[in-house]
Amino acid sequence: MRLTLILLGAALAVAPVALRAQEEPSVPTPAWALQPPAPEPGVLLGVGVATSTSLQTAISRAQVGARLQIAQQIKVRVESMQERIRQEVPGPECNDLVEEFTEVTKSFVDETLVGTKVRQQVVQPRGSGARVYVLMELPQGVVAKAVVDKVAAKTELFAAVRKTQLFAELESEIQKMAETPEKKP
Repeated sequence: MRLTLILLGAALAVAPVALRAQEEPSVPTPAWALQPPAPEPGVLLGVGVATSTSLQTAISRAQVGARLQIAQQIKVRVESMQERIRQEVPGPECNDLVEEFTEVTKSFVDETLVGTKVRQQVVQPRGSGARVYVLMELPQGVVAKAVVDKVAAKTELFAAVRKTQLFAELESEIQKMAETPEKKP
């Protein structure tokens, strides 16, 4: 009797899991999500994974994660700080050395990405939501053009500022000349 109750309880505990497994077809995790693809010439790749009860939220979060990986390949600023404290505490028979070590690392990514596109996307149903895997790409030609455009914009700005400075210097010189009395021979 006791064995029957235990088996019945185990069957009831497993039943919802078995039913859920039948309701949701199993979609395998893509290989590129487990082992990111090798770098390709002319293309930057990024992988993003996200889970949410909303399919659209999961897709958006996965795409943002993939774009972040791509941006980190272009430019990332890393700051690190280490602190080491050593203190000797005197004791009755010997001195004890107390040591503390702290390390803080921050990374900043600030890059505008234009031209990213989804290469592959896999959606796995998860209960009332979904897990989304996204592989995004950015052709390096687009990156190179963006860099050239950024440099050109800075060059134009520098030229405009310099032109303004030169004009101000010229006006100043003309003003000085106008204020200086002319010497007659």
